[in-house]
Amino acid sequence: MPATSTKRLSYHIADQFKESFSEAAPSRLYMFIGRTGPYANDSVASTPTDTVQKQDYNIYKQMLAAKKIQETDVTYALVRRNWANNNLYAEYTNTTLNSTLHNSAFYVYTSDRNVYKCIFNNKGANSTVEPTGTSTGVTSTSDGYQWKYMFTVSTADVGKFVTAEYIPVKVITADDSSGQFAVQDAAVDGAIDVIDVSAGGSGYLTNNGSFQAVTNATSMRIATTASANDSVYIGSTLYIDGGKAAGLIREITSYTGATRTVTVNTAFSTTPNTSSTYIVSPKIAISGDGTGAAAYSNVATGGSAVNYINMISTGTGYTNATVTISANTSFGSGATGVPYIGPRGGHGKNAREELGGSYVMVATEISGNEANTIPQENDIRTFGIIADPIERSTGLAANTGNFDMTTRLTLSGATGDFRADELITGGTSGATGNVVSFSNTNAANSAGTLRVINITGRFQNNETITGSVSSKTATIQPASNSDLTFYKGNVLYTENILKLTRSVDQIENFKVIFSF
Repeated sequence: MPATSTKRLSYHIADQFKESFSEAAPSRLYMFIGRTGPYANDSVASTPTDTVQKQDYNIYKQMLAAKKIQETDVTYALVRRNWANNNLYAEYTNTTLNSTLHNSAFYVYTSDRNVYKCIFNNKGANSTVEPTGTSTGVTSTSDGYQWKYMFTVSTADVGKFVTAEYIPVKVITADDSSGQFAVQDAAVDGAIDVIDVSAGGSGYLTNNGSFQAVTNATSMRIATTASANDSVYIGSTLYIDGGKAAGLIREITSYTGATRTVTVNTAFSTTPNTSSTYIVSPKIAISGDGTGAAAYSNVATGGSAVNYINMISTGTGYTNATVTISANTSFGSGATGVPYIGPRGGHGKNAREELGGSYVMVATEISGNEANTIPQENDIRTFGIIADPIERSTGLAANTGNFDMTTRLTLSGATGDFRADELITGGTSGATGNVVSFSNTNAANSAGTLRVINITGRFQNNETITGSVSSKTATIQPASNSDLTFYKGNVLYTENILKLTRSVDQIENFKVIFSF
């Protein structure tokens, strides 16, 4: 049977993942780093493969360290779409497939770190004016575009979460005095912010200017440029677009051409005067299950087709709506329009869902050796995430900050310094491992701690090890195993990168994007 899973399933799954970091019994996820040795071609990072051997076993053997991912390291994320001059941006509609809408450039990230949703793209024109400001209403730019301000990415979040491909997005649940909260609070459920002209029709009449005279609230003389023919404007609307009574609209029920006198169906609640400006244009009738939406039309200059429809009020409570465009039946026909109802709750109510934020970003910072808990003497070529590892010393789920994943061999009688990445071999056991670093405790390099990964077999106490490259030897004293028990946590994600050389004064910010 035909079926579909909606975008909200993606949001739901993403919610469960993100919320797992803050629940009463949270998931314990750790960012790990590892793999000091080169790839077959070290100028190209190899592609990780999801096999039992590589993800359940080899990853652990190559780990250097793991750091707990904190709740503050996790955010919802959106695809980054920078505003650029002379680009065409898609406009929001309530009838566009979510998969199509969210994969299109219908929102932008600006140089002010603001995010705007495109409400109207000026009938498919290119955008030439970058939107600005944090108004809770719709922002119109001089290129004919209409934008809805959604939120601003904070300076702190830029440093932590913004990448070339993604930006963070939040769900604000309490008043934090941000522009985003103001937009959420001002959102109107079921509003119609745009009516798109789907067909302009032909033969329509229009007139605009200032009143010659105002008899009363229902009768006034329009400009001498108006038609001299009786009745031609009956069925059109008279919209006051400036001066006294601005914003009011009425239907024309009578027109006398000789005197240019119009009569409207209902008295204006505020009587205009000769300083008021007006537009006579085809009537826009909005029908639906909401209330309060009203609009007027513009006929193209020098033409006879309806060009634009401008909202006077967006209304509220609409879940469906239709538009009828009409005038004197002898003067104009064929125009149609499509109303676009805002998302549930209104534009800006939930920026994450409205913009397709089914991504979760994890961004964990590792600074130097993190108080001697994370080795920084070697390169790394792999990072990733493990879930619910077990602490070796307690046998319980790990729940603290950092863990050293190397095996530490205490050496005595060393004949010199061992080299990074070289293979060491136990003379008795035949066990092997790769050197991460050697921390000597005297000037002669005769004693110290050797950090080792990729161990096969089991080193024996008091046996002699030999370096395959340095040819140095030493006697093994008691060893300290990795802080986390191997193979007891689930590897959720691995990423191979080109060689990254760590140092004590260096900070690395590892970012992982999960797409749901």
